[in-house]
Amino acid sequence: TSHAASSQISNMAIAADVAAFLERPAAKKARRVGFHVVRGAKKFLHGSGRAAWIIGTTAIVLIVPLVFEIDREQQVQEMEAMQGGGGALPPPPGLQAAPGLVMPPPEPRR
Repeated sequence: TSHAASSQISNMAIAADVAAFLERPAAKKARRVGFHVVRGAKKFLHGSGRAAWIIGTTAIVLIVPLVFEIDREQQVQEMEAMQGGGGALPPPPGLQAAPGLVMPPPEPRR
């Protein structure tokens, strides 16, 4: 039991030393700087997460329809090439314009 008592006294002495160290001006300044670093990192992560959400949403709303339109245009060009350049034929039913959009008139044959 004397070993346990001396161990407990030793732990109390270490705790007192730590408490005294934390009250020193340099330690207080280090804690204050650490607090501001952690707070700034949290704000940065929150802001970058918001920016990532905005960029992702913009991509979905603007870029994905553009990719579909480019793919549709390429399919129309391939169909015209397979038909011998006959641009007078209307596009296949699956390649009609979206509702509310007007397909451009076919190019005249040369």
